[in-house]
Amino acid sequence: MAQLANVSIATVSRVLNNSKPVRPELRERVLKIVQETGFQPNAIARSLVSKETRIIGVMIPDISNNFYSNLIYGIDSVISEYDYSMFLAISDEVVDKELKYLRLFKEKQIDGVIIASIHFLEGNIQTLQEIQVPLVVTGHDLPGYQIPTVNVNNVQASYDATAYLISQGHTKIACISGPLWDPPCGLDRMGGYRKAMRAHDLPIHEGFVVEGEFTAKSGYEAMRRICEEKIRPTAVFVATDLMAVGVLNYLYDHGIRVPEDISVMGFDNLELASLSRPMLTTVHNDPFMYGKAAAEQLLRQIRHEPVERMSAVPHHLVIRQTVSALLE
Repeated sequence: MAQLANVSIATVSRVLNNSKPVRPELRERVLKIVQETGFQPNAIARSLVSKETRIIGVMIPDISNNFYSNLIYGIDSVISEYDYSMFLAISDEVVDKELKYLRLFKEKQIDGVIIASIHFLEGNIQTLQEIQVPLVVTGHDLPGYQIPTVNVNNVQASYDATAYLISQGHTKIACISGPLWDPPCGLDRMGGYRKAMRAHDLPIHEGFVVEGEFTAKSGYEAMRRICEEKIRPTAVFVATDLMAVGVLNYLYDHGIRVPEDISVMGFDNLELASLSRPMLTTVHNDPFMYGKAAAEQLLRQIRHEPVERMSAVPHHLVIRQTVSALLE
């Protein structure tokens, strides 16, 4: 702007943000020019003065998964109130893309980062430590690292889900876990299942324990493998609702009735759990609350306020139509 040519960016910023005293005549001059021209300060110039970009980096593995889209809504519900924008990165669960986006967050000098579901390999951990910006990770527990996390107690929630199946008379219970590279959905949810079975003195048939991925297709394939065993389970605990829909589809395609022949328990309580037929009994695990809690933790870090190393999101069972009591 020619009219502002002799006025520094810092002075314009002070006037517009009312951050530091400016001579009355200079303030009046700047405000008059801004009003006459409709001047909008450049975001990059503003960030040079304030040392803030007002941008939060968010990395998720899959935008088509209802869980992550709701998590984003939770983040936005908080940061938008404080005039922050979101830089969204989608990794597709590819390690090289995760590393690329972590480095990009650092290059863009964004104010903070929220990460959901990352491969915690050595290179990723090193890069996380190198970006040196406020950081929150959702869906993971990171013992040994001073990185704030937001997560449900996956072991306890999976224990509760399996124990409910046992309370309905089921003893031959299968488990389709999440991928083992994702410890919360893989190791922890499988671990909760195993813990419940041991606590009730029930045998675990290893052919009933199958690793899945985060897709309905993998749930379908995992259920096929389980049904090829010499004996058939009467119930199956599935570590995500999306995989559970694949399980329901397999059972329907092969004339196996739910819940009369096999009961099915999911995890997450996504919208599709109430849209399936029969409607899916599942563990309520609210992604909106994940996002909200993560954003609140991140803003506290940015403001240099105390933060919790781990925030727990509550869970509960949602009883619908895919589990029935086993009649003797």
